[in-house]
Amino acid sequence: MYTFYSLLLALGALATSPYWLFKAIRQKKYLENFRQRLGWDVPAWDPDSRPLWIHAVSVGEVLAAKPLLARLRTEHPRLPVVVSTVTLTGQALARRELAQAALHFFFPFDWDFCIEPFLNRLRPRAVLLMETELWPNFIRKCAERSVPILIANGRISDRSVSRYRLVRPILAQSLSQVSMIAVQSAEYERRFLSLGARTDQLRVTGNVKFDLPSAASSAGDDSLRKVRACLGLEAETTTIVIGSSMKGEEVLFLQAFQKVYRRLPQARLILAPRHPERFEEVARLIADTGLSFLRRSQTGSNNPPAVIFLLDTIGELRSTYSLAALAVIGGSFLPFGGHNLLEPAALGKAILFGPHMHNFREAADLFLQQQAARQCTSESLADVMVELLADDQARRLMGERALSTFRQNQGATADTLSAIAPYIL
Repeated sequence: MYTFYSLLLALGALATSPYWLFKAIRQKKYLENFRQRLGWDVPAWDPDSRPLWIHAVSVGEVLAAKPLLARLRTEHPRLPVVVSTVTLTGQALARRELAQAALHFFFPFDWDFCIEPFLNRLRPRAVLLMETELWPNFIRKCAERSVPILIANGRISDRSVSRYRLVRPILAQSLSQVSMIAVQSAEYERRFLSLGARTDQLRVTGNVKFDLPSAASSAGDDSLRKVRACLGLEAETTTIVIGSSMKGEEVLFLQAFQKVYRRLPQARLILAPRHPERFEEVARLIADTGLSFLRRSQTGSNNPPAVIFLLDTIGELRSTYSLAALAVIGGSFLPFGGHNLLEPAALGKAILFGPHMHNFREAADLFLQQQAARQCTSESLADVMVELLADDQARRLMGERALSTFRQNQGATADTLSAIAPYIL
């Protein structure tokens, strides 16, 4: 079964290689981490210092790992921890947000010859997979070495569960080799069970992202002072922050903002695309609106105030939400599944998202039930933004409910560490 899986993986890689080569040459992606992921450039490590290996595929998983790592460093300061990611943006954020880790590197491709050099060099005491990173060969090779595999903040999205069911036999075999699965909710527990996990492996611990420290303390830092100056901001009452926008959405957002701007000329927009390789593309779209704009990467001390600010950096969105009167969640106005709404919630911001929040359905439903967020379509977005910008009381109440909902759901980090402690200490 594993041979067949590895062959399919190789055929898939071969079939899609022209696309990846194009991306590597055109956008300079993947070249940086390719050798390491093949197992040819494994970082140096003391073989006697057996670490806990945390794997966080990209940005969302890195942020989920942050409260866990912080608490581990406090309670078990001598425990060595290393962190892997898959994406370049995830790696950059991990080096910043998970700086306490002893080592940062890229996760190997899921072939034996790529995996074994990492396991030989690191000799981990356990591997902690954040959310859902189920690589059959990697899990098998760890099991062969009696390395416990743990899953923290486990979740399986609507889209993923249907795909996983297509390969249920091999996935069930992989899940049988996992020691413990800490999941965010009872619904995710049911999904893991439907894919072959056992009841004794599972524990509902909640979502550790509710335990992320607030970025409010960063509101006065130098980068935010520059943003304020570039937009001519004296208060946040008319600033819209759109976070993690996806391809195709920026046109919708810019059209909506132009309508808002015609009715509220004091309104300002901060737009943060999800993927760095699209910064240039989004800058051209903003330029086409005819409205003045600045890029975060090009701000200086004498920039004239602009109407639109392009956040073309990595790792600054969380703190930038502190400038928002309204926070709009990207990836939710076209069928991408949405993104994390907890960052603006932690700052007590009024939150808007679109009809496509299926990757974060439980959090979205929770906030809607508590009247702590609003859902709308791209067609109604401009009217909803104008309505809330013009109604300070309604906007403030929504933000207060968002913060209250966020605080009421904290505590998952302690439960998760309690669940994994027997395997890592």
